[in-house]
Amino acid sequence: MSAIRTKENLVDKVSQDHVWRLREISELKNLIEEPTISELRKRVLCRSGIALLYAHWEGFVKKSGTYFLEYVAAQRHNISELQGNFVTLLVRGKIDRASESNKYSAFGEVTRYIIENQTTRARIPVKNVVDTQSNLSTNVLKEIMWCLGLDYELFEAKEKLIDLKLVGRRNHVAHGEAIEIDIKDFFEMVDEVIGLMATFKNLLENSCVTESYKAA
Repeated sequence: MSAIRTKENLVDKVSQDHVWRLREISELKNLIEEPTISELRKRVLCRSGIALLYAHWEGFVKKSGTYFLEYVAAQRHNISELQGNFVTLLVRGKIDRASESNKYSAFGEVTRYIIENQTTRARIPVKNVVDTQSNLSTNVLKEIMWCLGLDYELFEAKEKLIDLKLVGRRNHVAHGEAIEIDIKDFFEMVDEVIGLMATFKNLLENSCVTESYKAA
C-alpha cells in the first residue's frame, strides 16, 4: 500500500472510508423504514443497529486517525518542526524503558535525545497508536485526540451521548442483555453518529490543510 504523502491523498482516503460507512448506515435505516417489515424485526434491527453504529464510529476513528498519522509521518519533518505530541509519540519507547529502570539518568537520556536530535527526521510511529481499546469511550477518545494533536473540545457536549447511549448500549447488546431501543431513538442515534464522524473527519482535514500539526 502506497504511503499517504499529499493532502489530496489523505482527504481521498478519509473520504472513501467515510462514504461506505454512511451508505451502510443509510441502508440499515431504509430497511427499518420498510413498511413490510414486522415490528419484531424492526426492534431486532434497532438493537443490532446500535452495535453497527458503534462499530462504524470506532472503525472510522481508528482508520482515518491512522491515515492522518501516516500522512504526518510521510512529510519527513524534523523533530523541531512538529508539535510536542508527535515528539512524545516517537520517544515513547525510550520513555517506557526509562520508567522500567526507575533512574533519573535514564530519563536524562530521553531529554538528551530530544535536544540533540532537533534537526533529525522525526520517525513517527503509526501502528497501534490510534488504539480504541475496542471500547471507544470519551476517555479513550480524548487520549486519541491528544496523540493526533486535535482539539477535543467539540466532543465535550457529546460525552454522555457517547458513553451512555452509544458505547454503553452497544456493550449491553454485545453481552446479550435485554435492552429496548425503539425506532425513534435509533434514528436519533443515526443522526448523532453521522455527526460525530463528520466532526472527526473535519478536524483531521482541517489539521492537514492548515498544517496545525507543525510547531508554531
